[in-house]
Amino acid sequence: MSADSDHEAEVLRLARVLGVAPGDLDVLDPVPLESVRELRDTVQDRLLARNHDQFARAVALADRVPGALAAKLAQHAMGPVLGGRAAALLTPAKAAELAHRLPPEFLAQVACHVDLRRVGGLLAGISTDTMAQAGAELRRHEEWIVLGAFVGYVDDGRLATLLDVFDGEALLRAGFVVEDSARLDPVVGLLSDGRLDELLDAAAQHDLWVQAAALVGHLGPQQSERVGRAVERCLTPQALADLVVQIDPDAVAGLLAGIGPDTVAQAGAHLRRRERWTVLGAFAAHVADENLAALLDGFDDEAIALTEQALRESGRSGAGPSLRVRADAAARTQG
Repeated sequence: MSADSDHEAEVLRLARVLGVAPGDLDVLDPVPLESVRELRDTVQDRLLARNHDQFARAVALADRVPGALAAKLAQHAMGPVLGGRAAALLTPAKAAELAHRLPPEFLAQVACHVDLRRVGGLLAGISTDTMAQAGAELRRHEEWIVLGAFVGYVDDGRLATLLDVFDGEALLRAGFVVEDSARLDPVVGLLSDGRLDELLDAAAQHDLWVQAAALVGHLGPQQSERVGRAVERCLTPQALADLVVQIDPDAVAGLLAGIGPDTVAQAGAHLRRRERWTVLGAFAAHVADENLAALLDGFDDEAIALTEQALRESGRSGAGPSLRVRADAAARTQG
C-alpha cells in the first residue's frame, strides 16, 4: 500500500471514531500518518476517560446480576455506543457470556464503538459462530473500517472460517483499511485461488482496482505471485491494457508486477497499436526486468524510442539504464 493509501485509510478510521464524513477531515491531508493515528488513539482514550466511572459501575452491576439480565441492561439501558466503550472494562469471561446472549445485530453495533487496543484480547473467548453472525451484520451495513480493524485481533485458525462469510467486495474494501498491514499476507494465504478470482471480479465490477493494488502492496513474494496468476486468469491482455489506460499504472503497480511474460507482451502490443506511449512508459516502469524482452518483442526502434521518451518524461526512469539494456541484463542473468 502506498503512503497516500495508508494515510487515506487512517483518515477513514479517524472519521469513523469521530462520527463525521471523511471529507470533513480534509484539513488533515498534510498531517503525517503517525500524527493522525496518534490523534485517533487520543480521541478514543478521551472517550473512555470521560465516562470511566459510569462504565465501571455498570460493569460491576453486570457482574452481580444473572447473565440474561446483564445482557438486557447492556442492550436497552446502555445501548451500542456506551456499551462499546464500556467493553474495555469487561473481563474475558463476562465478555464471552454477554456476546453469547446478545443478538448479532446489537453486537455488530457495539463493534463499531469498541477500542480494539483495549478489548482485542476479549475476542478469544467469543465463539466463532457468534463472530460470524456479527460479521455478516457488519458486512450488510458496509462497515468496512470496523471489519478491517478486527482482522488484526483474530487468529488465523478462526479467521479462515470467518473469511467465508464475506464476498470479494467485502474482502477488498475491508482489506484496504486493515489496521495491521502485516496481517494481509497471511490472510491472503488463507484464500483459495477461487477466492482470489472473486477479489479481482469484484475489483472489476465495483471499480476497486486501486484498493486491490494497495492490498497487494503489502504481500510477500509468494502471495504476490498468486495474485499475478489470478490477474492473468481473470483479465485478458486487452482488458489489462484497458485497465492501465483508465487507471494510473502507479496506482495498480502491485497488480502489474506479478504478471507473466506472455500477458505482458500481449498487453504491450495492444497499447503499442493504440500508440499510447505515455501509458506504455508507465507500464514498462512496473514490469519486472525479466519480462521486458517480452514487452519489447515486436516493437520497432521508433516504438522503443517513443516508449523510452515517455518513461523519461514521466520521471519514473530516473538515471537508470534503458529498457533494452535492462532487458538484455535480465536475459544474461537468466541465462
